[in-house]
Amino acid sequence: MIFALGVPVIAVIACGAVDLAAVNADRNTLQDTADAAALSAAKQLTLAADPTAVGQRAEDYVGGQLSKLSAAVSYKVTTDVAADRSSVTVKIDGVRMSFFANMLPPGGWKLHALATAAPMGKRPLCVLASGDTAGDGIAMDGNAMVTAPKCLIHSNGHVAVQNSAWLQAAAVQSVGFANGHITPTPLVDAPPVSDPFADMNLKPLLALCNPLDLVFAIGVNILAPGVHCGNMTVGEGATVVLLPGDHFFLQGHLKLKENAILKGNDVVMVFDDKSDFQFSDGAEVRLQGRKTGRFAGFVVATTRTNVHTFQIDSTGARELLGTIYIPSAKLQILGTNSSRVADQSAWTVIVARLIQVNGGANLVINADYAGSSVPVPTGVGPSAQSVVLKH
Repeated sequence: MIFALGVPVIAVIACGAVDLAAVNADRNTLQDTADAAALSAAKQLTLAADPTAVGQRAEDYVGGQLSKLSAAVSYKVTTDVAADRSSVTVKIDGVRMSFFANMLPPGGWKLHALATAAPMGKRPLCVLASGDTAGDGIAMDGNAMVTAPKCLIHSNGHVAVQNSAWLQAAAVQSVGFANGHITPTPLVDAPPVSDPFADMNLKPLLALCNPLDLVFAIGVNILAPGVHCGNMTVGEGATVVLLPGDHFFLQGHLKLKENAILKGNDVVMVFDDKSDFQFSDGAEVRLQGRKTGRFAGFVVATTRTNVHTFQIDSTGARELLGTIYIPSAKLQILGTNSSRVADQSAWTVIVARLIQVNGGANLVINADYAGSSVPVPTGVGPSAQSVVLKH
């Protein structure tokens, strides 16, 4: 008799537990959707002519995402765009039918989600550490410096600035932690920034490659655009001039040493997954990126399977005008207190899995986008809009 009386009670408790689990799942779905809608809308605040259109797009986004909810949930979406376009708020109020025909609780379960997001000002994105696993991000040590006074530095991983190193920019944000001497105070727990060039074709039109090692040790040497296959070493004061166009380096290493010079205008160097570069000693690098074509705005790029280290350990790498796009590789910058890198470029953008600056090197990221005929690719520089949740 006791068991018979207890079975209904146990059944009610079990059904209630299932109902509560479903309610919590729907509540989390609503909050995740509100977060995503607010972030998406905030990116459009400075671009849309009509702020009401931003709110409408946010509501449409929510409707598309919540179409996956069960028919047991009804909801209402409201958006509020600040008068000065400094933020956008997305609110979702919902009702979910309860297991007990809306009797417990009366009227069903009330669900609420609220998210506010704001642009990180109009600061252009000039450095993106794209790696998001342990050990990825930005790492600085010694007396190293990174100076980017007019733009945003973002890390999908961490920002670790150790010893006397110093990172200074218009804004710094990180998905993970950010420790050390960083100016201004960094924003942590920021939303990740996706690869702005994930759909770009990086393959050469003609990839025939019979490796041939080249050594340049004297005079001025002219390289026409196309495929350069095998190792290439430039030293002892030799000069290599890249003619305008796309230069593909396949199955080899490009090494500059001693007083070598590498220069070129309207050029891009694209490295396959077996290639990289190393600039050392007093090697002079003066490169200006492509002005037209599919690589317009790029000065260095790699295939997305390239996990090599691209090293700058030179006192003469003063001009790297354009976008350095090595999304799965490491950019390592070394040097003494006299080593300034990229400081004579009108502008530079870096996208790399891991960015290491050690020793006394000073990486200077300028943002004079109007001061050069090299165009800035869409997705970085002034066209990028970084946002952050405020709730």
